[in-house]
Amino acid sequence: MKKIIIVTMVGTLLLSGCGVNNQSSSPAKNDENTSKESVSTSAASTPNTLLLETSDKKIAVYGTQKKGDLFSLLDVVINGETKTFDWSNVTNPSFYPQISVTDLNGDGEDEIVIVLTKGTGTGIHDSEAHVLKKDFTEIPVIDAKEFVQNNIKVDLKTDKDIRQYTVSVDGQKYSYEFTESDSSEWFEQPTVQNIIRYGIKDNDLIAELPIQISAGNYLGDAIVRYALVDGKLEPSKIEISKEGSSL
Repeated sequence: MKKIIIVTMVGTLLLSGCGVNNQSSSPAKNDENTSKESVSTSAASTPNTLLLETSDKKIAVYGTQKKGDLFSLLDVVINGETKTFDWSNVTNPSFYPQISVTDLNGDGEDEIVIVLTKGTGTGIHDSEAHVLKKDFTEIPVIDAKEFVQNNIKVDLKTDKDIRQYTVSVDGQKYSYEFTESDSSEWFEQPTVQNIIRYGIKDNDLIAELPIQISAGNYLGDAIVRYALVDGKLEPSKIEISKEGSSL
């Protein structure tokens, strides 16, 4: 039976003061000859800051190196074994990683989906998804931005102080209307480059990309569903949602 285990960010625990100690004992010095991508259970790989773990404590992510407001190296622990990845995540606890455990390809074996936040701010949210098998083999995830840009068409008509946008995708059309006063600086072209969110829906990897036309105005969200093709997770289907983020 397919199952999904979703672990919420531990940031709320940190902010609520629930007594969770997010710091482990001081890590041992790193052996310069040890590969950052080797699997290990030795003390040399003792992680630094616990970012999250599953409720059964079998899977966890640790931040092992800080550079400014980023963890620039992350340790992933699966069933007691540890592997260090050259991944990054912001140090703000509100945007710590998320973990989902689900069977993405229907082969009866669960994959581990780790969603990281690499940057965030006003009108900006940069995240990425990493998918691992339980032996730490990574399934590549193809970026969704180019797929969206190539598969949607946006038309603009202006009438006095009214801006009318029509988004066309996969034979469907979606209409939006704004007044010129809704923004002091409209983008010359709609963009999906500034915000991307990942999550799991119905055992599929999903990316949400708001279609921006100004710093604070959007033409709904482009919802991209992934499929496994030749060992890679590739964008396969796109639709537009006017309901806002559901991830």
